[in-house]
Amino acid sequence: GLCPFHSEKTPSFVVFPETGTWHCFGACGEGGDVFTFIMKRENVGFGEALRMLAQRAGVELEPPSPQAAEAEKHLDRLREINQAAATYFHHLLFHSDEAARARSYLAERGLVRETLDRFQVGYALDRWDGLLRYLTHKGYRQEELLEAGLIVEREGGGGHYDRFRGRVIVPIRDRRGRTIGFGGRILGEGQPKYLNSPQTPLFDKSRVLFGLDQARAAIRAKGEAVIVEGYMDVLMAHQHGINNVVAQMGTALTEAQLQSLKRLTRRFVLALDSDTAGQRATLRGLDVARQVMDHEIVPVPTARGLIRFEERLAADIRIAALPEGLDPDEVIRDDPARWTALIEQARPVMDYYFDVLTADLDLTTAKGKAEAVRRLGPLIAEMGDRVQRTHYLQQLARMVQVDERQLWQQIRRAAGRKPARRPKAAAASEPDQGPLALDEHCLALLLCHPELLPVADEALRAADDPPFEVGDLTQAPDRAIFEAWRAWLTGGGSPQARGDFYDTLDASLQARVDRLVQAQEKQPEATDGQLRSDLMDAVTRLRLQNLRRQIAEMKFLLEDAGDSRAAAAYGPLITQATVRMRRLQQALNARSLSGRRRQEDAPLRVPPSADI
Repeated sequence: GLCPFHSEKTPSFVVFPETGTWHCFGACGEGGDVFTFIMKRENVGFGEALRMLAQRAGVELEPPSPQAAEAEKHLDRLREINQAAATYFHHLLFHSDEAARARSYLAERGLVRETLDRFQVGYALDRWDGLLRYLTHKGYRQEELLEAGLIVEREGGGGHYDRFRGRVIVPIRDRRGRTIGFGGRILGEGQPKYLNSPQTPLFDKSRVLFGLDQARAAIRAKGEAVIVEGYMDVLMAHQHGINNVVAQMGTALTEAQLQSLKRLTRRFVLALDSDTAGQRATLRGLDVARQVMDHEIVPVPTARGLIRFEERLAADIRIAALPEGLDPDEVIRDDPARWTALIEQARPVMDYYFDVLTADLDLTTAKGKAEAVRRLGPLIAEMGDRVQRTHYLQQLARMVQVDERQLWQQIRRAAGRKPARRPKAAAASEPDQGPLALDEHCLALLLCHPELLPVADEALRAADDPPFEVGDLTQAPDRAIFEAWRAWLTGGGSPQARGDFYDTLDASLQARVDRLVQAQEKQPEATDGQLRSDLMDAVTRLRLQNLRRQIAEMKFLLEDAGDSRAAAAYGPLITQATVRMRRLQQALNARSLSGRRRQEDAPLRVPPSADI
């Protein structure tokens, strides 16, 4: 039929029901699927196109029910109250005479005004009803303040009083930066030293990481989250530009906290206190991490040439050894470079287990050796990487002075260890499973290495073909992501696909970006030259693939029509596409030949110890 996207007299718009795609063989040359058609026709984004098509197909996207909408409205009211309290506390810190000792305390801790403003640190007057009177005067009901955790009901029901009194106040925010609770640090003597908001409809300390709203972009950018214990540790880190630091709420990491970090990174560094309590907290956190973090199934060749499948923890968890007696904020304040070195030198988790779990054992006795094997054996058995497992098995064998093979047999019997079974077909069909298609690979490269965008265009221009464009991608979500990514970069946005750009995307596209970026991050490390070569070849092959498909479609239409008008319409287009393919293939071959010649001309490096 006639193309709806440009003016024409000869029909050139074709729909292919078998593949659910369409293409214009006329002047505009557009193509895609039903999503891209609606996006272009109605000039809407992917999310709106999804909603429009769902409505037309009679598919319910489950909008919020009246009850859910009312519940969210109530939560917004509590957030509003918390924010009003945060503003009040912050104002008092700098304008109340009583807060002078709080200002002195914070100055002694090395915190500057910019940091205090950024985290909206405040002060609670040492009065029973300072906040209560302020908020009720602003029109908030006592029942609402009680539900928000800001006031406490007196015993016997004789009124209410402020929960936080005479304390430095640190607002606690959710991942979107909305105030949901508070932490208060007492000044001088008294207990408890730190007081948090109680559990409320907004605040559950087991589900919150302090500072995550400020750290999200840096965690994505660095691919690493550093977890500390206290508010002050986070404040000092961010003050010194170390922005990928968050604090656990409570004495140990929880499953919910790790779940919130999983989508940002798979590398975690625990930088908890070095005292006994800190070590216990670290061990509890590691135990939770081993249970919560995803496991991936990997094929492992056997000695017989067969393949078996083993399960590995899809995370890199390390432990930073802090100097004895020093908290993270003290290390950072005294020497930020030393902190950076400690994080870079963070030890693999198994090395930490070897030190901590055997520290109280007498390894000269049979009982001590048996206990060491009982504690460390199951952890070694869980390791999916055979090289690492063998390394630590040998280390344990030397520690307890037992033959390595006998030790492994005992560990296997005790742990009941079996090779991980091959994943079921249903699991293999998950969206994040399997290798990337060619167009997905191109987009993943451009998301992780936006500096290569001009390289993609250069590769195609070398064959006198148009630059890389959104139409080269076959899937509507990928087209929407690429279009938004290129516009973001052109506008001077940060070149981090999972930084601020990520938050501008529709929720339906964020998971897609996660999958593409994570797949690319799993690839072996490559030099800049290798990445450049990879992308140039990939976009060229992708363009060839698309042209090959277009030629096949036009030949089908030509044969189906079987008349001279069809031959006049499609014949020249087929010829043009064939010529373009020839040029692209020649460019691809030339690069391959050049690469081989560079390898052949490279000097042969022989190790000094080699026999010649």
